[in-house]
Amino acid sequence: MEFILVVSSVLLWIAVLFNLMLTIAIIRRGRARQSGFDMANVPTLEIGSQAPDFTAQTLDGKTVTLADYAGKPVVFVFISPTCRPCIEKLPALHDIGQKARQVGTELILVNTADNAQTEALVREYHIILPVLIAPRESNPFMEDYQAAGTPFFCFVNEQQKVQSTGFFDSKWNDLVEEWVAP
Repeated sequence: MEFILVVSSVLLWIAVLFNLMLTIAIIRRGRARQSGFDMANVPTLEIGSQAPDFTAQTLDGKTVTLADYAGKPVVFVFISPTCRPCIEKLPALHDIGQKARQVGTELILVNTADNAQTEALVREYHIILPVLIAPRESNPFMEDYQAAGTPFFCFVNEQQKVQSTGFFDSKWNDLVEEWVAP
């Protein structure tokens, strides 16, 4: 009887160690994939192409489309309430939005969550920028603008042509410098 207990304990420890090795391998593989993600090679809308039309809701329930922004440059910034970098960038986006407005460009936050989550986000972080609601599950806005994640931006000029698009990298920094420089 004692022999069976010893054998079963040894087999149990072998199974536990094997499981631990598999878990470590899976974690390493996941980290390797994350570090291998190259934001510069993410497909985006072609510069100079016509911006896709969209339909979204404002916080007060008004429906807006791309045509509502005709004749003025606009930057759509796609955010999510579950995106930590998005939340961390909100204070800077307020300042950037004011500087952009001074040079005639409108900065619009496009929240990919539903109405309730968007309203909670606006209240909690005292968002004063214009906000559009385009839930990712039911609205193709983010997909049509080829926003591969959040935070992501798309700068559309007054002729509704794409001028710049991508994650918050050097392209974003170049765009912001244009607003700050004047």
